[in-house]
Amino acid sequence: MAITRTTGDRAPAVPDWPGALEEIAGRVRAIRESDSSVLPPVLLLGVMERVGSNWVSDTLRPVSGQHNEPFRQQVSPASPLSSLNPGMSPADAALRLGPYCRHWLVTFTAGKYTLVRQVIKETNLFFALPVLLALFPDSPAGVLTRSPLGVASSFARGDLFRRWDYTARYRQMTAMTTRPEYAAWAGVVPDDNPPDLAALARLQVLNTLLLATALHCRDAGGLAVIRYETAVLDPAAARAELARLVPEAPGLTSPDPAVPATAENMFTTSVHKAELTVSLTPADAEQVRAAVAGALSAGREAVAGPAWDLARNWASGDCLYSLAPPEHAPRRRPRRARSAAGRSCPVRWVPGRAPGYLSWRNLLVTNDELAVFLNEMAASGLPNCLDGSYLLAVAMPHERGGRLHYNPHARQWTVSPGFGTHPAYWVTWTGAAACAVRHGARLPSRAEMIAETSRGDLKITNHGYQAGDTVPVAEPGRGPGQVHHLAGNLQVWCSDGPDGHPAVPASRWLHGAAWNTPATPEELHRPRSRHLTGASRGVGIRLVRDQAAPRAATAAEVAAAVSTWVRGLADRSRPLRDLDEALAGTLGALQADRGLRSHVGARTGEPGGD
Repeated sequence: MAITRTTGDRAPAVPDWPGALEEIAGRVRAIRESDSSVLPPVLLLGVMERVGSNWVSDTLRPVSGQHNEPFRQQVSPASPLSSLNPGMSPADAALRLGPYCRHWLVTFTAGKYTLVRQVIKETNLFFALPVLLALFPDSPAGVLTRSPLGVASSFARGDLFRRWDYTARYRQMTAMTTRPEYAAWAGVVPDDNPPDLAALARLQVLNTLLLATALHCRDAGGLAVIRYETAVLDPAAARAELARLVPEAPGLTSPDPAVPATAENMFTTSVHKAELTVSLTPADAEQVRAAVAGALSAGREAVAGPAWDLARNWASGDCLYSLAPPEHAPRRRPRRARSAAGRSCPVRWVPGRAPGYLSWRNLLVTNDELAVFLNEMAASGLPNCLDGSYLLAVAMPHERGGRLHYNPHARQWTVSPGFGTHPAYWVTWTGAAACAVRHGARLPSRAEMIAETSRGDLKITNHGYQAGDTVPVAEPGRGPGQVHHLAGNLQVWCSDGPDGHPAVPASRWLHGAAWNTPATPEELHRPRSRHLTGASRGVGIRLVRDQAAPRAATAAEVAAAVSTWVRGLADRSRPLRDLDEALAGTLGALQADRGLRSHVGARTGEPGGD
């Protein structure tokens, strides 16, 4: 019989999708037996978006691996494990957890137990929260809070409720509460078509109540609360609370460095502030307060007394804010890229600076090119989504940074208008490596990237939110015979990764700086890695070749190689590293036939990061 685990009073039970939790526990135990210094990841759980989580991530970045909403974003909305699926059903999960989905779940979890502390930041998991907590039962947790007034003001300034389709989110939650196991929460998010700000406040209270229900029994050593208001008014106290979660991180309690003010945009909340104001009318502010009070009152019947008290405390802080005249931002259309006229550049293969025959593709792989590749894979019988888990690339809405979109009716991938010449991101290492083979190329090794970017005249382009997103792959002022955006715009996947015990999932190095990361020399070359199935909005594809013009593998050959690997994942008796590296083996066979080095482990002895 399947074993179930619960995470708090009245929290839904999480089933053992057949044997998956047992497998995860066994795999993690084997990792810890291989090295007693292995650390569990830290969970940072936001009560809502716009709670200052980027400040926390940037503070911990030098000493930890960063994973921004990997569970919420890298599980398809169609998956029964997804927080976006109002029909989420444990029974369905047991039926639909195929070989790839199970391997994704196991490696997603086991891969976070490393010698370098990993930080998993998640927001708005709602009823999927017990799934995450069951995967990481021994992880310390930090709750990221912000007054509902502050959240509402941030949403109003950026028109985010509409842009991020929170109306659909509210309807998803009301649909969830029609199910018997979630009916106790129906009063918190009643189906009464509330105004946007009231709906937002109710959603924040619901998520806060669910977090408090799941976490209120934890002792103080396993739970920290990082308040947005404290980070603004008393940064040293906020860092001290972080230090309780990540005690191995040096300098978290040191005086605050000077933080320059920068232009705030929708993707960063790390702008330096010295006071707390909300840009709402008195009537809107009262609407938010009334919605919070009503939702808390309704939730009192659904949770234990200590959990309710905790949730009420986490939803406090309105008194710290002063009202300011609202900023009436114009209603925005979906963002389109600025014209790339005059920036077109033909693809060329450029000799590298290091001695040898290695040549570099001058341009990063674009969205248009990756869409062609994904369509070729689908036509060859390799779908991108298997049992609710993404294989080659993560499909995201445009307003969430997604530039590649799959139309299930037309069975075609398309690109957001104006972004065809921008570099592709949200691509897994599996997708990047397979795309490289299809182009008659391979991914560069970390050593090759370091050698190519360790020179005095290196120009680091778009980084640190300078443009708020990627810019076209053709770099102004550079010609076809030069490598464009060698550092900046995006980090890139490498062909190799850190060595490790067979029990540890295989990972691959990331290198460089991206539009949303720092670009100091230390950060540029800092060892950091991610599992083959990981993806992010800051990592793309750069290609190299070992000879002049190797023959590209056909789409059918690439699809068959990846499909062979997926079928082999059904054998759960093999070490995780062996299961992962089998993919490099199948693709490597295609590469070797074309005079290319295969994707292999680095054997550098450096620990992996994120």
